[in-house]
Amino acid sequence: MTKPDFQAMTKQELRAYVLEHRDDQEAFYALADKLREEPGVEITSTEQMHELIEARLDDADVRDTYTVLEEIAGLGTTPFEDIKKELGI
Repeated sequence: MTKPDFQAMTKQELRAYVLEHRDDQEAFYALADKLREEPGVEITSTEQMHELIEARLDDADVRDTYTVLEEIAGLGTTPFEDIKKELGI
């Protein structure tokens, strides 16, 4: 099996690959390099890298949740703002 070209992958593609292949150190370091290129992001440890990935995934989950809540609110008679109040968000 040949390794993917990590340099040619987008950051999102590489992140997905790293999450699916957590033992692939080469992919992990390629992702770290891509994240270092972003302004304002300084990676100083493996632990920090994992925390950054998890935080970004949590942000994505929140956006997905809001989308689903809006769709649910559109199906019923309960206004979206009332659903958010019930959920405490």
